[in-house]
Amino acid sequence: MIECDGKIVSSVQQFVIPVRDEQCKAVHIGAIANVSTLPDYRHRGYAAKLLAASATDMKAAGCAWSFLFTGIMPFYEKFGWRPIHRMFLAVNVPSGFSADGNSDVILQDPPDLERLRMLDEGSFVAPLSQIRGELDWKYKIPQRIQSKTVFMGEDSFAIARESDGSVYLEEWGMPEPSVIKFQHLVEAVANWAASQGTHRLVVSAPILAEARQGLETLFAQVDEVDVVDAMVRPLSSRWPMTRIISLFSLPAARFLRLDSF
Repeated sequence: MIECDGKIVSSVQQFVIPVRDEQCKAVHIGAIANVSTLPDYRHRGYAAKLLAASATDMKAAGCAWSFLFTGIMPFYEKFGWRPIHRMFLAVNVPSGFSADGNSDVILQDPPDLERLRMLDEGSFVAPLSQIRGELDWKYKIPQRIQSKTVFMGEDSFAIARESDGSVYLEEWGMPEPSVIKFQHLVEAVANWAASQGTHRLVVSAPILAEARQGLETLFAQVDEVDVVDAMVRPLSSRWPMTRIISLFSLPAARFLRLDSF
């Protein structure tokens, strides 16, 4: 942060997140968030200075690359971040949508965090999936999960949220990829969406085979949505931009969202 006239006038939040690489081995990335400058102190280069310092700190911490979400990409492109295209799947949930009743997936309100942790840690690993540690489960997750809707089955789970007239299925887990298990998760989430009067369901994760097949089984039309709000920046010579982009493009990858649980 930068102080001027006895107050904080500009700040950048940075933190380190362990995720999995192409071989599902741990790699650390540097996340950037909450870049802000007071209106009267803008256009003085404060944010640029802080972003440069953050990149230096993240490199020193051994981060392979940096990651952020934004709606003002030209600003961050000046400092080395590049946009990542992501294809999401979306469907319209018909009024009165109803699952077949054979699923064991139920809405958890409030969620049993101990059981959620067990399901998460027993889920299949994939590139870009987050590696959650003890501190995550003790401090971060109990706070962030309050803004989510959690569904759990015998050995599967789904995390959803409602925003701007759509329900987003942000993350799911199961012991191994399964069309049937994913379909049961989607049925539960879609039923909940319909009960809230929301009829647009977006699967905000890569187009995995089981996701597409599960949705096409349940809905007449499945749309692809091109989302460009994430940006990345290499921090290590071992991670050029081409490698980062290829990681996001892997069919088996899970797309991490820093505001997920």
